[in-house]
Amino acid sequence: MGKGLILFDIDGTLLHAPGGRAAFAQAFKEAFGWEQGVEHINFYGATDLNVFRGICVERGVESTPDMERSFFARLAPALETRLAVNPPTLFPNVENILKRLTGIPYNPPRPSLCSGHPSRGGEFLKSPPLEGCPQGGVGCNWKLGLVTGNIEATAWAKLRYAGIDRYFSFGGFGCTYADRAEIARQALRASGVERPEKVFLIGDTPSDVNAAKVNGFTAIAVATGGFDVPALEKAGADFVFEDLTDTERVLSVFE
Repeated sequence: MGKGLILFDIDGTLLHAPGGRAAFAQAFKEAFGWEQGVEHINFYGATDLNVFRGICVERGVESTPDMERSFFARLAPALETRLAVNPPTLFPNVENILKRLTGIPYNPPRPSLCSGHPSRGGEFLKSPPLEGCPQGGVGCNWKLGLVTGNIEATAWAKLRYAGIDRYFSFGGFGCTYADRAEIARQALRASGVERPEKVFLIGDTPSDVNAAKVNGFTAIAVATGGFDVPALEKAGADFVFEDLTDTERVLSVFE
């Protein structure tokens, strides 16, 4: 078979990363002098750009591209500082699934702290993607990417501090688009694969399921975030798992 794509959400799907709300509050303070709490914001299925614009609406301020760039430039280092002290926690069996999908058993090192800049064309500290596939590797026909509401810098930071960034080579991010379905299309374009034979999107919210269905992808949902199995089934996911611990059952979907 030709090359296919498997696209992963990050938070609630692959890992839990603490410190996000505090980083948001710090970035608002540094960028605009706002004492802005985000405790009332529901981040499940949200995008960073949409959250920022929503806060602006609450404050009666019109969001502009310059404001968004200024805020995101401060959000990235604010979160990096926290991740360096309190790294993300991978959900059970996630790295094993990624190893099997790429076909390469590899534990990447965790680089030191850096401040990625989330603006378009910015530089990010990211490990080089894995290349090649041993004979018989499950991942020979698959290319792994991201569909996340995180801005690009914080997305790679979370994966880097969790030790799994090398398994991914492209993605769609929440600094360019507020709509998750459009982020999924961005990931498809960024993959470099023309007419992939199959595209899967794995996430933990109805928003992830919707992004998959709108784009004609197969929707896989995991109940490791804020939604249980019945809610994800009701959202229309093609496959729903409590988590990713049953390796062979999960991999059978792609085979």
